Amino acid sequence: MTPPTVEQVTDFLRAHISKRTKVPADQILGSTVLVDFGLESIDAVLISGHIEDEFQIEVEPSLMFEFQTLDEVAAAVVALFDTP
Repeated sequence: MTPPTVEQVTDFLRAHISKRTKVPADQILGSTVLVDFGLESIDAVLISGHIEDEFQIEVEPSLMFEFQTLDEVAAAVVALFDTP
């Protein structure tokens, strides 16, 4: 599989975070601190599962909390493609 771009992952995450938190997607910016929207651990587990299904890569749910912003999480997901 061709690695996704940061923009593709950002758009994917934005949609799923919006769905889980009920915050309109257009209000979730790249600089948005995700816990400010009430993202909880169950949300992180579910979103991580969606990432794995969509991009065929293994993602730990803790990734959603290790990085604070949407841009940081998206960049971390893309960086996983460079990890053997």
